[in-house]
Amino acid sequence: MIRLDLRNQKPKEINKQAITVLNIGGIIIYPTETCYGVGVRADIKDAVTKMLKYKRRPEGKAVSIAVTGKDMAKRYVDLNQTALDIYSRFLPGPITVISKSNHKLDKRLEAEDGTLGIRVPKYDLLLDLIKTLDAPITATSANSAGKRTPYSIDNLLSDLSRSQLDSIDLIIDAGELPHNPPSSVIDTTKQELKILRRGGFSVGNRILTKQVDSDLKMQQLGSELISSYKSLLETHPMIVMFNADLGAGKTQFIKGMAQELGVTQIVNSPTFIIMKEYDFALRQEKGKLIHLDAWRLDSIAELKKFKLEQYFKPRHIIAVEWAGMARDYLAQISAHKDLLRLYIEIDYLDLEKRKVTIYEE
Repeated sequence: MIRLDLRNQKPKEINKQAITVLNIGGIIIYPTETCYGVGVRADIKDAVTKMLKYKRRPEGKAVSIAVTGKDMAKRYVDLNQTALDIYSRFLPGPITVISKSNHKLDKRLEAEDGTLGIRVPKYDLLLDLIKTLDAPITATSANSAGKRTPYSIDNLLSDLSRSQLDSIDLIIDAGELPHNPPSSVIDTTKQELKILRRGGFSVGNRILTKQVDSDLKMQQLGSELISSYKSLLETHPMIVMFNADLGAGKTQFIKGMAQELGVTQIVNSPTFIIMKEYDFALRQEKGKLIHLDAWRLDSIAELKKFKLEQYFKPRHIIAVEWAGMARDYLAQISAHKDLLRLYIEIDYLDLEKRKVTIYEE
């Protein structure tokens, strides 16, 4: 077993070794934006057999493949207009798109209904590897069924049997990955868009469920939420955490919150600078809206650098997009504080309609 460390070795050299292993039918463990995956060339039958034995995958349970984009996906699946819209709007990203298979790959990767799952990972190392390889690799988590999600190599290895360990040819170690939920699984073969799985976190009491079909209505919902909590905000800080897919409307919801608070600055997604602060006044008292996008954070250690505890003050609101990694940490540091904690899930019902569910702890 070869173990390469992405933190101190050049990605090109790592990919060169990984491609050599894949081309001879070997197994690699690789990082993604969700967790560590196990990969073999999906077009090599013996390699698929080896991967299925490693995964201890039940017969008939499908395995997704990773490609570089819709052009490569078209080699292996039939992309209808619904699928094309998802590829254009949301990929690369943590979404598995289910389409009718063209049956060019091993049938054991398909579901019983002849569909195949496609991933376009938002992870440059992996995209570069697949592009150079010019072949798809399997895109399934590296853990065995029932074992914990593999966010670190050491935890993964400790959960594997001796035979599983012996079957791994190469590991790409990127350290502990952000504890993001698994990819959402969207079936585009039905008349209506169907979400089969989405990542998430445990929540408290549901206080509202509402359907929205436009950015404006999403903003209105954010405004209504703040309006209902205004009196409590005078004496309490608030944390609002979002669990939603790409483009679902997280930032639009926060824009509505900002409008109700009287924020005069333009609110945009803070993806590239990670955190923004916006000032407002509540009954002539100063307040702050802190907008945090955890998408690009690599670890809890990075999150700690923002010292979010300093914002645990009345009239301060922390709104966190991509809260999968941040959720446990925020719960820990606010456990004994008198805060308002809200969890907001946004689910696609179709390409326009979304269901927003708000929970309060």
